[in-house]
Amino acid sequence: MGIVQKQTLRGTAWAYLGAGLGFVNIILLSPKVFTTGEIGVVQVLLSFATILSQFSSLGFTNVINRLFPYFRDPREKHNGFFALSLAITLIGFIAALIVMRFYTPHFVEVNMDRSPLISEYSFYIPALLLITLLFNLLDNYNKVLYNAVLGTFLKEFLFRVFNFALICLFWIGVIDFDGYIFGYVVCQGIPLVVIVVSLVIRGEISLKFKPGFVTPELKKQILMLSLFGILTGFSSSILTTLDKVFINRFLGEGQVGIYAIASYFAVLIMIPGRSVAKISIPFLAESWKKDDLHTIDDLYLRSSINQYAIGLLIFIGLMVNIDNIFRLLPVEYGTSAAVIILIGIGNVVSVSTGINSVVLSTSALYRYQTWLMFLLIILFVGSSLIFIPLLGITGGAVASMISNIIYNLLSVLVVGRKFGIWPYNWTHIRMTIIGLGTALAGYFMPELSLWSDIIVRSLLVAILCTAGIYLWKLSDDMNLLIDQFIARVKKWL
Repeated sequence: MGIVQKQTLRGTAWAYLGAGLGFVNIILLSPKVFTTGEIGVVQVLLSFATILSQFSSLGFTNVINRLFPYFRDPREKHNGFFALSLAITLIGFIAALIVMRFYTPHFVEVNMDRSPLISEYSFYIPALLLITLLFNLLDNYNKVLYNAVLGTFLKEFLFRVFNFALICLFWIGVIDFDGYIFGYVVCQGIPLVVIVVSLVIRGEISLKFKPGFVTPELKKQILMLSLFGILTGFSSSILTTLDKVFINRFLGEGQVGIYAIASYFAVLIMIPGRSVAKISIPFLAESWKKDDLHTIDDLYLRSSINQYAIGLLIFIGLMVNIDNIFRLLPVEYGTSAAVIILIGIGNVVSVSTGINSVVLSTSALYRYQTWLMFLLIILFVGSSLIFIPLLGITGGAVASMISNIIYNLLSVLVVGRKFGIWPYNWTHIRMTIIGLGTALAGYFMPELSLWSDIIVRSLLVAILCTAGIYLWKLSDDMNLLIDQFIARVKKWL
């Protein structure tokens, strides 16, 4: 558990440092430097690359997460596991290129009038796809080697440092938008190079196959996990990417830019959950292998309590600062408040389920997650087709919230009924009460000048919420961290 806690803290710290830098890049600079269409084109290109990567990875991420414990053997270079992973990934990439060869002309033609920038820069999608595929492969491989922090640092922080430099170069006129897009793609590849170098230095990359190690039974498991992994991986990208694709289809790239900026705030709620999920995968896989349900239950409940506490705190902070957010943004973003609120509600529900999706995906019942994902696709596509034409970008947020809540609560029900473990207890009710009281205090605070108001209002929410959780002893992990912090302050004084 010590490793999980240590890496969770480090991963979350890098993620939030990256989020702070992302705030500068996306909220303070991008709306002033780029048009909404230019912001939208970057988001749509990334969305397409992400969706394509879920297919072209051939579901092997699922295999890495679940079956690597059976290959693990440092002395034998993990029995050729990396070589197998790389070969399958490259096969998937070649298959994707063939599909794109026939689809790209239609894609360019469809977007020519409504989203001309997307048509103009669509030739970057194959490069983004390859970078995404290889980074995801290496990051997942590194993760099951019990190093989940490096990938978070590279993708969440280092990339944003380079992107900040690119935005500044564009702002002062050193590069034009063509140069920015080219640099953006190159900077996406920098984390990939760093993680390759790290794995090579540690001697964790071997291109030798060991076909004899893969027994017929293991081969059958790999094929089944890959098949369900393709379906699950594609579906998991729905909430983070397909909303932008639909908005581009119905409303154009400019509205995608506005939606992307607004939804960024709500994504902050998910950061701790992503770090915990990423770090917990190898531990859960080993626990399922040993049939250690006690450890799984402990991780599950604690992750739910801690993630809900942090997610609720961030959501309340956003709500009490909603007016300040739109005082920071240009006037054309003023219609997107509902996007922050609705996606934020869905994300709070999601983080409250803890590592539910990881518990299910690493268990013998991983197929259930795929069926639930199919339901997610149906819900999201159906609600998007209904609400986006009616409500614009707010409709995209409604579709995201509805799909997110239904999917996560059904996942909790499946895990609870099948394994008898649940993420919720009375602690969550007590936290909600604290959250409501904190929100009221923040809401009724007198208004100050912009930055003073943001700082004072945010500090008020953080202090009240954290104090309530600490004094009510709702989270053992958070209380331990606070006690350690108090002890260090006393020692320093």
